[in-house]
Amino acid sequence: MKLSDNRVKTMLCVAIAGFIFIPAVIFQIPMLIIIGAFFDWLPLPTGWMRFGGKVNRSMLIIHIVLTLTAYGFAVLFFFNPASPFRFAFLETWWAAVMAGVFMSF
Repeated sequence: MKLSDNRVKTMLCVAIAGFIFIPAVIFQIPMLIIIGAFFDWLPLPTGWMRFGGKVNRSMLIIHIVLTLTAYGFAVLFFFNPASPFRFAFLETWWAAVMAGVFMSF
């Protein structure tokens, strides 16, 4: 895979988002969620998520539902940094990432 490949760009953005989300949750810094979310959602408006080929529709739906659920937890974490929702955000977001990876299989 070349760096110009859309899949590589998408995975790099998601990796950067994860590297930002983890300290945000551990050190209770909700403002970092906004920066991480920028990188997490960047592949969508740029069109990098269009890999071509067949997409597993059920995994796509699971990915969307998990992503929206994770960001629901992020909103709760944003308004109450000490809440346990910060861990729920990270775990649900990771499950959404995994579902996103398996969409094209």
